[in-house]
Amino acid sequence: MTAVSGTRERQRAGGRSEQVRLAVGGAVLALLAEGRTDFTTAQVAERSGVSRRTIYRWWPDRSDLLTEAIDQHVRTVAVPDTGSWAHDLRTFAHRIAAFAAAPIDLGIARVIASGRHTDLATAVLERYEPVLADWRAMYDRALARGEACDRQGPETVINTLLAPLFLAPLMTGAAPSPDAVDGLVDLVLAATEPQAVSAN
Repeated sequence: MTAVSGTRERQRAGGRSEQVRLAVGGAVLALLAEGRTDFTTAQVAERSGVSRRTIYRWWPDRSDLLTEAIDQHVRTVAVPDTGSWAHDLRTFAHRIAAFAAAPIDLGIARVIASGRHTDLATAVLERYEPVLADWRAMYDRALARGEACDRQGPETVINTLLAPLFLAPLMTGAAPSPDAVDGLVDLVLAATEPQAVSAN
């Protein structure tokens, strides 16, 4: 069991352990947003207000700190479940557009794009996998309700939505306009619209 997982098992909701975890993760994310991938434990301690001794005990190395920070970060986008595919998809797309253009995610994306920090890229890929499963489940629910067709798999549908939303801020430094987000959603809805059943 890693130090991080052990720490999480000891946590009480709203307790001291939870406060420490959020403070340390937030400090690492703030450093990453500034493009500071070579941060030290001392810098994390200074930013978070948590002692170096505690950080070393719970997060023995840099990869543990990265995992903690990314784990907190990727779960900040709530997946809507209103019972409507169109409403869920549109709400989700606008949340992702804001998320991808925020300084934290933009800073992380730029670091990964540089190709110089494989440990960060590995942490991001590992922590995003369960979150992506939650995102794909939104489409699965639409299929189960008959609101969407299965011409495309959930991987294709979600990637079609996400790729432009994450790429636009990386290339332009800003989120796509609300109209552009709505246009993308309309394309995905059209591609997943159930085919009408012929009366003949």
